[in-house]
Amino acid sequence: MFSSDTGVFIHDDKTGICKIHLNKPLLDLRARKDTVQTLLHEMIHYYQRLRGTHDLEHGATFQYHMKRINRESGANITIYHDFIQEYESLKRHWWKCNGPCQQVVKRLMNRTLGSKAHKRKCGGDFIKIQEPENKRMRTDP
Repeated sequence: MFSSDTGVFIHDDKTGICKIHLNKPLLDLRARKDTVQTLLHEMIHYYQRLRGTHDLEHGATFQYHMKRINRESGANITIYHDFIQEYESLKRHWWKCNGPCQQVVKRLMNRTLGSKAHKRKCGGDFIKIQEPENKRMRTDP
């Protein structure tokens, strides 16, 4: 999982299988309690699915269980997480436009940028300027 989500609950309607995925690279940058609270958050979704009370997003039923668990355990489960700084720090592949705009784009994964719309608008190409240590710089166009 390479996104700003710390966790996600997945239910396959065909097989009935439920899974919880945690974003280890992102959660490794946080305190252990954030991993526990993220897991509890996703477990509420899982519980709702099993009980047939799954509401859209984080509705009244979700919030009821979230508040109940927080009250009884001292946890601080939230609806949304603010781990933007940590997420941004994981973006270690950087490209810079060599055209007049000089735009810098940072990504988690090493995917080249080939935006035709950007080329038409600015006239420049994105050139890789930074990547994680122990990786060779790619020079493909």
